[in-house]
Amino acid sequence: MTQARAITCPSCGGTIEIRAAGYTVTLACRYCGSLLDVAHEDVRLITAYRRAAKNFAIPPGARGTLFDVEWEVIGALRRRSGSALWQEFLLFNPYSGYRWLVAADGEWQFGTMLLDRPEDDRLAVSWRGRSFALEDDAEIETTTVVGEFYWRTARGDKVQGATFANGREQLSRETSADEVTWTQLIPITAEWVEEAFTVEQRHMPRAPRPDLTEGFRKAPGMAEDDLGKMFLIALASLVLILMVQVFLSGPRACSDGRATVEVGAATSTHRIGTIEVRRPWQLVTTVVDSDSFTNRWVDLDYSLVNRQTQQSIDAYGIVEFYTGTDSDGPWSEGSHHAETLISQVPRGTYDVYVDAGAHGWPSDPTPGSINPANPWGRGETVALWFNSCTGGFSWGMFWLMAALLCSVPGVIFWWRHDS
Repeated sequence: MTQARAITCPSCGGTIEIRAAGYTVTLACRYCGSLLDVAHEDVRLITAYRRAAKNFAIPPGARGTLFDVEWEVIGALRRRSGSALWQEFLLFNPYSGYRWLVAADGEWQFGTMLLDRPEDDRLAVSWRGRSFALEDDAEIETTTVVGEFYWRTARGDKVQGATFANGREQLSRETSADEVTWTQLIPITAEWVEEAFTVEQRHMPRAPRPDLTEGFRKAPGMAEDDLGKMFLIALASLVLILMVQVFLSGPRACSDGRATVEVGAATSTHRIGTIEVRRPWQLVTTVVDSDSFTNRWVDLDYSLVNRQTQQSIDAYGIVEFYTGTDSDGPWSEGSHHAETLISQVPRGTYDVYVDAGAHGWPSDPTPGSINPANPWGRGETVALWFNSCTGGFSWGMFWLMAALLCSVPGVIFWWRHDS
């Protein structure tokens, strides 16, 4: 290793060795933590601190061999970005120059500064014939400085950091007001680092608490083309759900019926027909269509009566249609068509009945107001056509599942774009 140069800290009076003499610009006193300018013969105090920052995973001054080269840790940094915390160690060898050792979340990376800059793009870079996709782009702050460095650095320094990945290999770009630096980072095992240096595990940077939104914001540039895969998975799931619903719907048996209901009269009972449920459990769908009416509604109380047990399965439906005019102009609401589903109907033969009652809005009409020419005759009526079938499935439930499945990649896309 190169011969060290000894200096005296002007803040605390401690004796400090400069290991990379002639290269080092900034030195943080290991005793008091003060920042010193050692680029000149007369050591100048940049910032005075009361105590040195300790508790690094590898103490400055430690030596170890990596890649058949003996390195000395001459500087150490604590840095953070959001909730992420990590430590960076500046390694020096007089013949091989500088390297970086980065500790984050229990893992290690070995960093080499790049002399040949990658071809930069917003979402990807190209370096030595290989493409690296954007993985993260955020502000990085230096929180602790100990040791010596070949550039001027201090606590509170902030840079814009971007990480580009190709597999587990990364290219790190740091942009400050003065320069842009690139570093190649390759993973190395913790066992290898522990064999080379004395690592204090209790001083390793702690992993941040799990952030439930981190998966959504994983890559601002969507480096991993996972959204397309998510939508394909959602589509495949919908096709599978559709096939399962068609299979479970079972054989189809239908019965048709017709009823005429007087508006404002008492509820009347009508038999639609008979259906047979052939599966252990099936869905029964009853569809009703009416003739054209306005400002009327028809309450429909369905009953499936099992011929063998005489037990009844009941359901409610309604047909309604309203029109009017307000300050915004003409409006209409409702439909002359309605569908009622009864789920989990057990095997058996059923008679289908409906209790129907028609009403007027805002009030039921009187017989005289309905037909003045025939006040003793029958009032206004509504004609209803029914179709009751076994089998089938709920399209409403299907589209609800479609919305839920597609909402996941949709929310992720929005979150990444917003972040």
